[in-house]
Amino acid sequence: MSSLMTMFKLETMIYASEDGTSSVFTLNPALQKQLDALASQHPEVCQRKARGDAGGVTYQVRDAALTIQPVRAS
Repeated sequence: MSSLMTMFKLETMIYASEDGTSSVFTLNPALQKQLDALASQHPEVCQRKARGDAGGVTYQVRDAALTIQPVRAS
């Protein structure tokens, strides 16, 4: 697998809104797993909004719950 493809698979984009939430789009499976767990345990803080054909998932996260740290794929 090429390094370009690996980087593409791990891409994550975060869009901050003025309403106190952020939209998080990620192709990173490890981050998707963490966000799915957060959405299951705390639906008032995080909701999964869409799953794309290429494996990407979009979540809406309340900004107070958002901390950015490196995530390593398992």
